[in-house]
Amino acid sequence: MAMVEIDDIVFLVRNGKYEEALELVNNLTNNSDKVSALSIMAKEIYPQDMETAYGFLEDAEYFSKKIKDRGEKAKALANIAFVYYEIGDTEYAMEMFNDAVKEAEKIKKLEDRIYPLASVAYYLGISGLVDLSMDLFERVFDIVVNLRVNYVKKTEYLIDLGNIIENVGDELPSEEALKFYERAHDLFEKLHVPARAATVERKIDLARTLITVGLPEIRKAISEGKYIYATKLIIRTFNDEKIFIGLLEVALWMKKNETLGYSHIVETALKYLQELQISERYLHYVIKVLTELERFEEALKLSINLEDVELRSELLAEIAIGMLKSGEVEGAFKIAGLIPDIHIRTATVAELRKILKY
Repeated sequence: MAMVEIDDIVFLVRNGKYEEALELVNNLTNNSDKVSALSIMAKEIYPQDMETAYGFLEDAEYFSKKIKDRGEKAKALANIAFVYYEIGDTEYAMEMFNDAVKEAEKIKKLEDRIYPLASVAYYLGISGLVDLSMDLFERVFDIVVNLRVNYVKKTEYLIDLGNIIENVGDELPSEEALKFYERAHDLFEKLHVPARAATVERKIDLARTLITVGLPEIRKAISEGKYIYATKLIIRTFNDEKIFIGLLEVALWMKKNETLGYSHIVETALKYLQELQISERYLHYVIKVLTELERFEEALKLSINLEDVELRSELLAEIAIGMLKSGEVEGAFKIAGLIPDIHIRTATVAELRKILKY
């Protein structure tokens, strides 16, 4: 099916032209395509129009029943289940996910189950059902590993699975995405596919750097170098505290990748800081990021207020080491002298001297 058709359908739905959209759906010859289109339509108009969304999903189920090919049917059911899960009908979604797995398991030849089961695992994953998705992917791995096919064919299947797992990561916020990226990376390394491993490694690095605000859309923008667009998305999506942290994360990524203009983003972030009281759970993290950005003064201001002596000592130690590494020798030893915990203070001064010797 031409992508244009699905785009046309979505366009009509977004503009409230449901009848025309349904006409286009009925013109699709393939039932799997009808299910895809209707699922996208339902996701598009929920939550504004729940009743119509449910209508679309019921139609999608009707067409899914007409699909003869078991693999295609499993994929269609998982797709519908994902949309039900998205719109909050989790119990029914889980039933459908189970039906999808059962459908794939009815396929006689083990080899022919690989992609249908991987599809179901994909939809479980992008629903945020991380553990269930991972378990199913592991089951698919077992099938591949035990197949009586040659090494080349096996490798091909495993690389495909790695790609699918990576694709799940692309659809999830940083924290969940990391689990899938790390699994895919592990796989590509074991299979000696260095180019694929390197691509995923960069995605891991990006997800870790944008751990607080790394929604898929935002990570995608940044990986394409659209930093201003990414910062606009962050400002539109999050509260002030997270905007502040998110802008620092973007700036840190730019600094790591030697991109010009990151200091401008830091300045924008610091404007938010003036009005903010950073909460306990983010304080340590913010100080670390500021230190990595070589904004030692701001990092210090935040550290000095910490009640917890040990935590304050550890953070001052990090700041002192950061300062030394960026060439501020005198300042580094000065900060080290302010560390309240005597053991941490002694250890830090020793560390600074060691670094200087190198």
